[in-house]
Amino acid sequence: MQRLKRFCNIKANSLLESVVALSIISVCLYIAIIIYAAIFTPKTSARFYYSFNKTNEVFFAMQLAQDSVSERYDTDNWEITDETQGGVKKITANYKDSLQSYPQKSFYIPNE
Repeated sequence: MQRLKRFCNIKANSLLESVVALSIISVCLYIAIIIYAAIFTPKTSARFYYSFNKTNEVFFAMQLAQDSVSERYDTDNWEITDETQGGVKKITANYKDSLQSYPQKSFYIPNE
């Protein structure tokens, strides 16, 4: 038995420590990827917030002066429609760029 111990002189502690360290690192990377995938979706991109804010800007500008809005936003990227239903006016603003079309937004204001 003594001879066998002389030939196998491998430190098990360093091997075990390496395996434990690699498993901890891989668990941390897995958690980081899961969090990254949950946070960065198409609805949290800068382009989505840009179009969302632009449609809100159109709505507020339309409440102030409708004539200037139709001239200012009369481009290929905007589609603005007005519908009157009873005493309520429905304004639908849709923004699209060269890459994609964003969800349309509808606003309801009292008809004057």
